[in-house]
This record gives sequence, C-alpha cells and structure tokens, in this order.
Amino acid sequence: MSSPAISVVMSAYNAEKYIGEAIDSILNQTFKDFEFIIVDDASTDKTLSVVENYKDRRIKILRNEKNLKLAASLNKGLRISQGKYIARMDADDISHLERLEKLYDFLEQNPNVDICGTPMKLFGSEDAVWGRNTEDKEIKAGLIWGSTMQHGTVLMRKDKILEHNLFYDESFHVGQDWKYWYDAKNYVTFSNLKQSLYFYRRGEQNITIQHSHESKDRYATMHRIMLTDMGITFSEHELKLHQFIMGLLSVPPSPQTINEARSWLEKLISHNRAMKEYDAFSFEKIAYQHWSRLFYRIVPNGFHTIFAYVLVSGISLMQLSYYIKYSINKFIGRK
Repeated sequence: MSSPAISVVMSAYNAEKYIGEAIDSILNQTFKDFEFIIVDDASTDKTLSVVENYKDRRIKILRNEKNLKLAASLNKGLRISQGKYIARMDADDISHLERLEKLYDFLEQNPNVDICGTPMKLFGSEDAVWGRNTEDKEIKAGLIWGSTMQHGTVLMRKDKILEHNLFYDESFHVGQDWKYWYDAKNYVTFSNLKQSLYFYRRGEQNITIQHSHESKDRYATMHRIMLTDMGITFSEHELKLHQFIMGLLSVPPSPQTINEARSWLEKLISHNRAMKEYDAFSFEKIAYQHWSRLFYRIVPNGFHTIFAYVLVSGISLMQLSYYIKYSINKFIGRK
C-alpha cells in the first residue's frame, strides 16, 4: 500500500462537543489522498467514543495513557506519519472543504516553500480574521511580536521536519506553535495563501483562553528568548514595554509609557538595522503596524495618553475618525 500524500495530525482532549465537526471537515475534503492521525490525550469525556464511531479507513487513532499536553501529542502523531506533507487540525475547529487541495497544489507548484498556511476566520465568541502576512520575510520578522503562522491551517514538508529535527518543544503547554515557527525559521521558507481556509472557534473550550495566565508567561518567555538571540540589551521594564506595544498592556497606559514605548520601538528597529537579524524593511513594517494598532487600545485611557501618542508619531485619518466617534459615543452614553 502506497504512502498517502498528506498526514493530517490532530490532538484532542475532552473535545466531545465539537470534534465531530472537525473530523467531518477533514473527511469531506475535496482532496482525498490522506491519512488522519487523531491522538486522544487521555480525555475523560466521550471524545474517544466519538472518534471510534467513525469507520473511515484513513483514520488512525492513538490513545495516550496519561495527559501529555498538545506538543507531546503532536510529536507522537508526527513520528508515525507516512505522508509527504503534514497538515495540522485542531479538534474544535473547522477546515474549508478545499483547504488540503489548495495547500497541496501550492506546495507542489512552489518547491521553494516548506510551510504554507492560510488566514483563519474566527467564529464563536469573536469575529475576525487572523494571519494576513503572506511573504516569508514578513512572517519571520513578525515572530519578534507573536506567532505569524496560524497553527491549525498549515501544510508542511515532512522531509524538512526530519532533516532538521523540527519537533515541538514539549516544555511549552501553550504557545508551542510560536516556539515551533521560531525554531524552524532558519531552516524553512514560509508562506500564507491569501484566502482564509480555516475556521477557528473562540470560546471557553479554547486552550489559549483556558490557560490565559500561562499564555502571558509564555509571551514573556518567548520575548526573552528572541530578544536575547537578537543580541539586544533590554531591561525587564523594556520587556514589558515590548508587550505593551503588541497589545498586552503589561504596564499602565500613560503619557510616560507612550514615550518610553516609542523609544524602545526605535531602539529595536535601530538594532535590527545594524545587526541584520531580519529583513529591515519587513521588520520596520511589522513594528509600525503594531504601533499603529496600539492607538486603538489606548483610546479609552484618555486625552493625555492619546496626545502623547500623537506627539511622538502623528495620527492617521482613520485613527482620528475612530477617536472622534469614540468620544462622541462616550459623551452621549452609547457603548
């Protein structure tokens, strides 16, 4: 029996409520040549029973005797996979029915690309689209702020994984995807399709939400790792300013914080220009995008903070319009 073109790897823990939708979205793909490896991470609900009710020969079930967490479970799936490519899938999400076909065709036609994903559309408790950067240089430059590949959307060349021993860091119970992209960045070329082919469910079942405190700690850990690797000197306060810019608001917004954060941003950009760790144009583009988005997060903190922001970086027409609408709505008592 020949090996499948794609191995879809999914880990599930207490996912009985939504896993059927996730499985169906893979089994009904227009692309049919795949195996579907599902790792039950010692679920205590009916997750395993739901999976076992499927009789599709492409499904392979692994059962953890104890809860190993996502990274270790994915590594188990990767190690037994037989496909040329590895696709990810999460147990509470939904794949567009043409996802595998379009990603497979892209990688077949672009042998220089090793990992390709798509934007993902949020649904449930939030409505947004994440992951619009398509170029390798921008995807890598953005890692200094956060994960720039949408984990559940990707298709990866397995030979690259094996060649460079690219398995998940099992010390990361959340944020393992961000660490994975960072570990892989020197060995692979990334890309994202422009079309969103993945639907990401936001709600209380979401791992990131369930472990929000640990997630914040992982942000700090990852930022320390990456800033240290860049060779830039930074204080704990500057680390918090870095997180402030990306939206965690780890220090209270104030005119002083705005001035300090802008100084840190310029320090970071200047250091990258000198050391050439990341493509300078892409690095600055992503950095200033984060700075621009910061404006909308600090608007509720009052005029003085907004004025400090305007003094150091100006204001766009879109930002000004947003601020005027916000101020009017606040004045008339409308949320």
